[in-house]
Amino acid sequence: MAVAVVMLMVAHARADVIDRIMAVVGGQPITLSEVNAALQFRLVEPPAGTRDPLAYALDRLVDRTLMLAEVDRFQPPEPAPVEITTRVDALEGRAGSPAAFDKALSVTGTSREQLRRHIRDDLRTATYLNQRFGANTAERERTEAIAAWLADLRRRTEVTVQYVPRS
Repeated sequence: MAVAVVMLMVAHARADVIDRIMAVVGGQPITLSEVNAALQFRLVEPPAGTRDPLAYALDRLVDRTLMLAEVDRFQPPEPAPVEITTRVDALEGRAGSPAAFDKALSVTGTSREQLRRHIRDDLRTATYLNQRFGANTAERERTEAIAAWLADLRRRTEVTVQYVPRS
């Protein structure tokens, strides 16, 4: 009997939730920790007055995942490592101190390397969007073209959102 109780306790301990899947985009999960990190490091900035920043950030990360699949297909040039370092340094500066930045990394479960990869992918995506939609195109026209393209990507890709936004 004691062995069964210990086994039940061990099984229960292994069932602890470490993270939560918020969405799956073409088989690629987006976790709660990724959404929180995007908000913490202001990689996604909800507009003032956004009722549910988590839902807004999740939607942007879904878009980002869809775009990255296309970016990876066409392989734009790699950004300069110094550009990535400059952006990581700017994020560290916004945190106020290296210790505060390290704490934010720890709290979100993000490593510096993960952050560098995120920034690298953002820079690659910006290059791809400039190539595809023109860097000198009128802002409204460019925004509409990108929105239509993203809508098409969403139609062609299986996207499952598992987060219920706050009402």
